[in-house]
Amino acid sequence: MRIITVVVGIVGSVGLMGLVGIPDVLASGNAFAQTPKDLTANFEYELKLSVDASKRVAYLKKMNEQPSPYEKVFTVISGSVQVANVVDQVKFTGGTYQITSVGNLIAGMSTALGGQRLVRESQGSLSSAGMVSSVYQEKRGNTDLLISRYEPPKKTITFFKGSFRSPTGSTPLEGSLIDLVSVGYQFIDRPLPTKPMTYQVSDARSVKRYTLVPAEVWEFPIDGKKIKAQRFYKTTSKDDTATFEIWFSQGRNLPIRSVIGLSDQYGATIQVDLKKIPVF
Repeated sequence: MRIITVVVGIVGSVGLMGLVGIPDVLASGNAFAQTPKDLTANFEYELKLSVDASKRVAYLKKMNEQPSPYEKVFTVISGSVQVANVVDQVKFTGGTYQITSVGNLIAGMSTALGGQRLVRESQGSLSSAGMVSSVYQEKRGNTDLLISRYEPPKKTITFFKGSFRSPTGSTPLEGSLIDLVSVGYQFIDRPLPTKPMTYQVSDARSVKRYTLVPAEVWEFPIDGKKIKAQRFYKTTSKDDTATFEIWFSQGRNLPIRSVIGLSDQYGATIQVDLKKIPVF
């Protein structure tokens, strides 16, 4: 995978915001007391990238690979640099939800990389038990459209490439499901977990299981105010060394920041920050 695919692919995060990996609730934790209220809001984010070129060079040498033409853009990056803006349109209506996330590279990057952007959409149901992703689709830059469709009655999730007319495979699945877009919005106006929680997550290619662990409370300056937010982090393993952290504001539990630490294969860290608190 080329670095540009990674950058474009994680725009909108979590959403990442979330990544990134992150609900089938497979472990104990707080129960949701009621179905979330209807809402319509835009969440605007700034995406920053930090690159350790030496790690990428070492990886390419180890794997006997050549860098892609796109990578020359990142050789000039020093420290943490903004590379994209992300807007997530979030709508909860009558027990259903729809989230459309569009990530655009900033002017200089967009010109250098041919105007590539990330467009993702998540649709599903809302209940007192949480969010369930029915259809998740994403198009990263000039790559093919990828789709996952979950059908709980059939206990099956099916993956598609290009359109619903072109399935690429399916796998058995039971319980709830979130995806790379809905992860950041799963706790709006709901209790945050007080214990580690394991989730089933679709990235439109497969379903992965991630565990999020609650941690300490931070303070962020947003809109001239100090916003307290609790950090959660994903556990790692020998087979999954990428790190993921996400902060939810105290009160309404809005996604404030997410940080994705990629492996030495990419030598990059991506940080996504909410620009302002939306009114809804």
